[in-house]
Amino acid sequence: MTRGRHLEKASNGATGPLDTANREIREAERLGEQRHLARSSEPRRLTDLLLSQLEELNLDGEATVPHSYEPTLAELRAHLIDRRGVGTRLLGRLQCGGSTAELIETVFLIQEIISPPTLPPGPLALEDEDSA
Repeated sequence: MTRGRHLEKASNGATGPLDTANREIREAERLGEQRHLARSSEPRRLTDLLLSQLEELNLDGEATVPHSYEPTLAELRAHLIDRRGVGTRLLGRLQCGGSTAELIETVFLIQEIISPPTLPPGPLALEDEDSA
């Protein structure tokens, strides 16, 4: 097969093993990126869920976290193992049976570690005291 004929065949939609391999590699990379994104966003989703539920408990006057929260807390702990900035002491505070207010504080602390607040680029506009 001559070079010109090979190019013509490739442009007609025929694919060879190299094209197939490249397509499979791109698809595997895309799936890997999706899995990584899902793994990295799951702890934030869980902390948001827990904070919402714990704040309701707190408003209802529940001083102690019920054991029904254990599955969600266990899932969050599993996602945070080996996460930079989250040590075993902090993970150990993600337990049922303790103070609702203390668990809220712990979840807020974890949220700050896993997704720290960011400021927009550039200087901050500070309000002038005279115009306030």
